[in-house]
Amino acid sequence: MTENSIVAKLRAVFSGAVDSECKVVYILAETRKLLDTYQPNPPLFALRLYCNWALHVDLTNPGTTLPFLEKVDTYVDGLLTGHSDMRREQAMLREFVFLESFRQQFKQFLQAFHLPTAICDEDGRWNEFLIHYGGVIEDGSLSCKAKKANSLKRVSEVVFTKGRIAVGSENFHQPFHVTWTIILSNGEKLTAELAVSKHDGMIGGVVTLGV
Repeated sequence: MTENSIVAKLRAVFSGAVDSECKVVYILAETRKLLDTYQPNPPLFALRLYCNWALHVDLTNPGTTLPFLEKVDTYVDGLLTGHSDMRREQAMLREFVFLESFRQQFKQFLQAFHLPTAICDEDGRWNEFLIHYGGVIEDGSLSCKAKKANSLKRVSEVVFTKGRIAVGSENFHQPFHVTWTIILSNGEKLTAELAVSKHDGMIGGVVTLGV
């Protein structure tokens, strides 16, 4: 299959409504194929992450995962030592939890291939896409693992799962929470269920530490 045929098929899908889980999976599978030929700087990490999650493919390439894991490592170290930098933490969490990053990078990707961007431009279409995306990832997770020899202080793995449906979803930027299970190098787990408020744009949730 050539790149042109993938683009043509995506164009055909976007000519109608993206109104099913099957269409969401197809779009993200084809997007992931094209991402290997479209390599902007900086990389579209959030887009690749959410594509892989839908396809149940873990992220294992150190060149892809290490910059993300380093930011998580700094976040965790700050929490555990009491030296958190809220501004830096919010910036990191917004990049990877706030599905608006997914939306922005998806639009950038579509524009690069001259594909329709209505799904990203129109709130109604984007919200419908996320609802079906939530169904796709309902029973799956995405793992980002660190290599044994690396520069990380605390983190060995981060696992993403779909959290609970956001109560009062009109107050949040996505219809469901995103849960991170951060596995530490000492075997403990830090679990964070996170969502972004429409009111102030802040990311909040429940963070627990245990074995």
